[in-house]
Amino acid sequence: MKSRGETIPAFLSIDVEPDAFQISRDQTDHWPGYAATYEFARSLRRELARVSGAKPIFGWYYRMDPQIEQVCGRADFAMRAFPDRTVSLLEEGDYFGVHAHALRWSDERQLWVHDFGDRQWLRDSTKFALDAFAACSGSPAKLFRAGAGFLTNDIIEVLDENGVVIELALEPVAGWGLHTKDVSSSVDKSPMVGEYTNCVMAPRTPYHPSREDFRKPGNCDALRILLVPLTTGVGVLPSGGLMARLKRRLHAEPKPNPVRMLYLTEDDWTERGFWDLVSHQLRTMERPYVSLGIRTDRFGSFRAARVCRVLTALTNHPLAKRLRFVDPLDVKEQITPERARHVPMPGSNSTNLRPTRARAKAEART
Repeated sequence: MKSRGETIPAFLSIDVEPDAFQISRDQTDHWPGYAATYEFARSLRRELARVSGAKPIFGWYYRMDPQIEQVCGRADFAMRAFPDRTVSLLEEGDYFGVHAHALRWSDERQLWVHDFGDRQWLRDSTKFALDAFAACSGSPAKLFRAGAGFLTNDIIEVLDENGVVIELALEPVAGWGLHTKDVSSSVDKSPMVGEYTNCVMAPRTPYHPSREDFRKPGNCDALRILLVPLTTGVGVLPSGGLMARLKRRLHAEPKPNPVRMLYLTEDDWTERGFWDLVSHQLRTMERPYVSLGIRTDRFGSFRAARVCRVLTALTNHPLAKRLRFVDPLDVKEQITPERARHVPMPGSNSTNLRPTRARAKAEART
């Protein structure tokens, strides 16, 4: 852990998407949550800058998957339809990436469903979103956040093949999706088709994934993409008094304090208590960082209100003076453990480095 006076990189990732999953062309405005989140981010930026003495920058990850094109007329609608916001965020120094949900229309259910069972659909919808971003911005996406926190080897391989440098949606726990059949927004649900990936064995610090299983760090088979897990921590802080420490030493098998996702939307902790948990987690990390994700939910909903309260509480917490909200690309080496930095690049002599599908096709053509 760094000394108490040093600063710590932090990432606030904002998924720009419609308030609901069940959207249609008949509706007039799918994005009111974006407008409200944009205004809140402006006030949060001012307060964090005042407290920390450094201007924070945030990440905006735009939905550009097939559903957005089918309903809104074009995949890059959110970036094109609100040009004043796009320009303003760029002027503030914020950075942009891609957010994609594997949503497809089901004629049988007459609903938009999250299709996690069709591997080709996962590949195609991911590639579609990356292509849309590149066409809109003029350059390939370097940052990505998977919708519903759902990742597979196919998704990771497509990201790697298309030059994505960092993925920031990995939840390294036995996720919520293992215990439900729906993906929920603040206003509705989308049925889940297929199995949700169990990432409980994934590292909780940044790593280059194995080609065989993205939940494992790669060696000679490592991909170039860096997976930066979202922040986790214990659900309850350990007692800090002398008696508590003595009891922990006397008990050979203390009760485990399970690792949990530290979601801004959950009300299991007070607003200040959330940041106390984050601070505790940072003290245990070799290369500390904070990575938090939110979506542009409908303002006034429970989730949006909770997020605003917790982020506002940070401005009154001692941790605010040490956190520096930055672009993850700028601190990639700083947050990556030494053992995870050495990744074979294309052209390596390693006999175990197998080409990706795209590279294999290119080699076959030559």
